[in-house]
Amino acid sequence: MFNRVAEIVKRLNLDLEFISSGNCVDCSPVTGEQIASFPLNDADQIRAAIQRSKKAFEEWRLVPPGERSELLRLFSEEMRAKQEDLAELIVIETGKIYPTALKEVQRSIKICDMVADLQHHMSGFSIPTQSRNLLVAEVWQPVGPVVVITSFNFPLRVWMLNALIALICGNSVIWRPSRKATLTAFAINSLLRRAKARSSANCPEYLSQIVICNHEDAVVMAESKDVPLLCATGSPVMARGLQSKVGQRLGRSILSVGGNNAAIVTPSADIAFSVDQLLHSAIADAGQRCTSLHRVFCHSSIYDALVGHLKMAFNSVYVSSPFERQSQIGPLIDKAAFDNMRLSLDQAKLEGGIISGGHRMNIGLYEKAYYVQPAVVEMPYQTETVKTELLAPVLYVMRYDDFKQAVAGVNAFSQTLLSCIFSNDLKEVGYFSSMDGVQSEVAIVNAGTVGYDMAAMFMTGKDNRSFTSDAWRPFMQSKTCLTNYNF
Repeated sequence: MFNRVAEIVKRLNLDLEFISSGNCVDCSPVTGEQIASFPLNDADQIRAAIQRSKKAFEEWRLVPPGERSELLRLFSEEMRAKQEDLAELIVIETGKIYPTALKEVQRSIKICDMVADLQHHMSGFSIPTQSRNLLVAEVWQPVGPVVVITSFNFPLRVWMLNALIALICGNSVIWRPSRKATLTAFAINSLLRRAKARSSANCPEYLSQIVICNHEDAVVMAESKDVPLLCATGSPVMARGLQSKVGQRLGRSILSVGGNNAAIVTPSADIAFSVDQLLHSAIADAGQRCTSLHRVFCHSSIYDALVGHLKMAFNSVYVSSPFERQSQIGPLIDKAAFDNMRLSLDQAKLEGGIISGGHRMNIGLYEKAYYVQPAVVEMPYQTETVKTELLAPVLYVMRYDDFKQAVAGVNAFSQTLLSCIFSNDLKEVGYFSSMDGVQSEVAIVNAGTVGYDMAAMFMTGKDNRSFTSDAWRPFMQSKTCLTNYNF
């Protein structure tokens, strides 16, 4: 696997010595082998990076928006030319199957093109006043260095969503990638540097930096007053820890957290269609994404039929190397993820759950790789284990008789990002989507949860952003200008 990585690194023209001379080890979940090692930054180095970013911001904020857009378009060209190599890196580092990894790269390129056009939407307003010869106008200005913390399950797209908007607004960026996906981050930042070299704009050297550090040292960025905005994607536990540090200094944060998404299958649903959607939503990326489906509430009248079809579908999933064309699911990210999955299944069994699947599989005789068969778990009710977020291909199924109780079950986990319903009953669909219905950020009717991660990240809930053209506003600050020309 290391030789394969070396070939990609050579095609991307990256610094092979840099990615093989550190104490931060990066292993591939595909085989369990070490593929790279990066220098690990300590607290003092992080503080130095923040100061460099602060200096870069002072230069970049003066660059006209049109020239910032030029940089992003050149960056898009660089990624488009290397999209296959980038997708292969994502497969090697995260275990995603190749089509999914390539789709992430292609969607990231589209994001880059979309953000490059935001310059036409970044405007304030002027308002009439009651006094004569008085002008009141709103002006938007960049905030400063922006820290972006990403997780392994979306090693590229989450950074693109946050960092590129920050750059088009005139901010500098510090990227703290997951230590399990550092090679992808290094490759992307190198392509951005090449775009900077081609750009006619005055692009500071440290406009975008990568910081590789432990969770403890990442707190330095959350505590720094020189970081006005911190963007983070991950678990609720991580988010609470960072938000408390940022809040203590009255800083700003954009957090995309949560998951443990849920579905309701009603008596009027098409069972075959529902099973197909539930399967895909549960096993995509081995269930290790924030949009993965983990809870299903099924009406008692169709419960046995649905569960029977689900078990057959889950047992038929082809688990193999993510590089195989027919593979439907790759490995878990590491041993800790597998241990957590087994612990959850064992606890569910103690709580009365009936488990189908969930065992480890030997693929390619890689002892340090953790491939698993997806699991269907029939639960007597929604226990604390079911309500605990799990990044693994596990689907908990529970009966319901009263529709409103099923909706309450969906709402029992407050950090649910997406929920879906399979029904042809207009009253059920209406209640599900209403103010009294599900409280998730996205409510989906007759479709699964996978494929809607863009909606989850650009929603108008936890991170205060939306699909509309005002996605740039959290990355800037407004200033009201009052001019009295009555003299």
